[in-house]
Amino acid sequence: MLRSDPSLERARAAGTIETPDPEHSEHVAFLALRLFDQLRDRFGLPPEGRDYLAAAALWHDAGQFRSLAEHHRYSFDRIMAVPLKGFDRTEQLAIANIARYHRAAEPSPRHPQFQRLPYALRRLVEQLAAILRIAEGLDASHQQFVEDVSVEFNNGYITIHARSKTYPTLEVEKAQARAGLFRAVFGKDVLVLPEVDEHAREHVRR
Repeated sequence: MLRSDPSLERARAAGTIETPDPEHSEHVAFLALRLFDQLRDRFGLPPEGRDYLAAAALWHDAGQFRSLAEHHRYSFDRIMAVPLKGFDRTEQLAIANIARYHRAAEPSPRHPQFQRLPYALRRLVEQLAAILRIAEGLDASHQQFVEDVSVEFNNGYITIHARSKTYPTLEVEKAQARAGLFRAVFGKDVLVLPEVDEHAREHVRR
């Protein structure tokens, strides 16, 4: 389902990059932006980062057409291979790196594609990739069970409440497992908890 959001609209207008499961990509983008909006003020995330995150989330799985196991690497190549209207080449490089690091290895100055980033952008790319990893985990089943998220700030850690009409066991486990980069970049532990709709909870009891 296409959602109306200025950052998503900018990404869609920039170019067409096919992904194997557009509904999954759209939902991951929605969840990633919901996290970004709630984390922005606390961590001083710049406004332009929202647009980069939206684009990277929409296209993070583009490389699956070439390789499932290494699709994060090929997503980088696919994003860099097409002109993106409205983004300059440096911004495009940032988007491609965020998508590349949505899974597997974490950003490293030893990686050639990360080396190409200006120093001023590297921390932002790390931050946005950390958010994308968690958002992608929150739709691990590709079924959009987690409908929304809310962030609670605690002493030394944050809690991400995953709102759902059912128990999103896989999604919570995957999001929690992918929170390592977030801890490293933001200096905060992450606790992912399901927040199940009361009507659904009552239905389960019956």
